[in-house]
Amino acid sequence: METNNVLYYTDGHQVTITDSGLKVRKTLYRLNGITRHRLAIIYPARIPFLILIGLGTCVFITGAMNLIPESWNTYVNIFGFSLMVISLFMTGGVLLVLTGIFVMLKLREKYAVHIITAEGEKNVVVSHSREYINQIMDALNRAFLDLMTSGKKEKIGSKTDRKASRD
Repeated sequence: METNNVLYYTDGHQVTITDSGLKVRKTLYRLNGITRHRLAIIYPARIPFLILIGLGTCVFITGAMNLIPESWNTYVNIFGFSLMVISLFMTGGVLLVLTGIFVMLKLREKYAVHIITAEGEKNVVVSHSREYINQIMDALNRAFLDLMTSGKKEKIGSKTDRKASRD
């Protein structure tokens, strides 16, 4: 970007916003080319872990209600302990349910700066920090506002120039 541009935001590494564009890493998006921008929330995929919880519940119920075949209803020696297969089913089901719940609680949504250009839609910056994305969005809003107000001033200036040239 040129050195005479107004700097609205920089994080010192990968994101810079000036009055001419948004630069992310090595890609420059001109403000004139961005038709829309917004904050997007990207939710994590929770379906696999819900399936894991459901599977664990089924395995636990199978053991608790003794729904396994009678031929399996024996004792198994594990690390010198004699356990019934039913208790292994119940323990395995509880472990599957707890694993699914633990992972689901650890999943967090991500936030993104979503822009729409003539080339299409794109999440240009993605982060777990909503505050970081909000800072970028605020800077983009200021840059667009200044771009629009300077465009109006230029139009007003060109109208008065035309009137003066007629007189």
